[in-house]
Amino acid sequence: MNIVLAEAANERVRVTLRAAPAVTLHTEEFWRTDGNSPVLAEHGRLTVFFSDFEPCGHTLRRCGGRAQTLEGKSVSVRLIDDPDPQVGKWIEAVWRDPTDQLRGWYHAEEMTPCPARLFVPHIGELVSLDDGLSWRCRGELLRGPADQVDCTWRNGFFAGGYGDFSIVPDRSSSHLYLAFSSYLVDESAQGVAMARLPADRPSTPAAGLELWCAEGWRPIANGLLPKPLWRPARGWRHGDPDSFWGPALHYNQGLDAYVMLLNHTAGGASDLAQEGIYVSINKVLEDPQGWSAPLQIVRGGAWYPQVVGLCDGQGDTVAGSVARFFMGGFSAWEIEFQKPGQMNATSHPLHPTKTDFTALFGPGKRCPW
Repeated sequence: MNIVLAEAANERVRVTLRAAPAVTLHTEEFWRTDGNSPVLAEHGRLTVFFSDFEPCGHTLRRCGGRAQTLEGKSVSVRLIDDPDPQVGKWIEAVWRDPTDQLRGWYHAEEMTPCPARLFVPHIGELVSLDDGLSWRCRGELLRGPADQVDCTWRNGFFAGGYGDFSIVPDRSSSHLYLAFSSYLVDESAQGVAMARLPADRPSTPAAGLELWCAEGWRPIANGLLPKPLWRPARGWRHGDPDSFWGPALHYNQGLDAYVMLLNHTAGGASDLAQEGIYVSINKVLEDPQGWSAPLQIVRGGAWYPQVVGLCDGQGDTVAGSVARFFMGGFSAWEIEFQKPGQMNATSHPLHPTKTDFTALFGPGKRCPW
């Protein structure tokens, strides 16, 4: 039995973190992963798509064994027919459709004309016919209103837009659900938000796209703003926003429910300082109001938490009760999800330190927090 490092529970879920052998989704030449890293678990092997931000956003593909023994080399993926190659693109979600084509979605960051170095992200779609070595750009899926840009923002990264997302299919695979971060200038529309699109490949990426808004699910249209699941306590215009962002979704077979992992920033200085990592659950994706109150499972830690299942057909979108827990592409932790039963609420989150990181991953590694 692995050593228990942390436990947290509320009326909806109980989460336990245990020690596990250290492994990374990225290869040695990269500091960490940047963005959600899609993972396919098929035919006894893993295929990982991880991204780097230097010199601008781009994605690499890595294949290998299970999450405990991932050792494959990485190769940069090729974007075909990219209409704006100067704009960085991070592939943050993939899904193999019933025709065996691999569909993917990217977070893109366009430079603003602001005096400060600020970006406005949007979300687009791609398709691959060679298991993710090359991708054809299909176009934009979700972009914020053109007038929703503000050069006075001081968070250090964004001046509006939509990005930092993940995508999962519902259990019937009729729709794909998108949990994303809204950085719009309108503070009533800021926070973690939801959209959905038909799983059948439409003629254009945004065909049939619906946004969760104040009136429920509505077709995307000019002027339509999302209704966030959780609005910031302090908005994104500030140097120290207090907000959830960067949701990572998966369906958990043990809970028979969907799980969302969340970054939370607070108390920063134009650096999106990580206050912690939280988890929320929901039985059905169709009801965005059904997400539970976020439960903290990590104090501090690194950006981009995610769960990776350990069995064939799982990866980053499906997992069993026990899976691997990653943040920033690093994992030295096993995570277990359970129904709370008669257990009282408890909060003993994992609190990794730089000393812990060096002991786990080696002195030559740069700590991601």
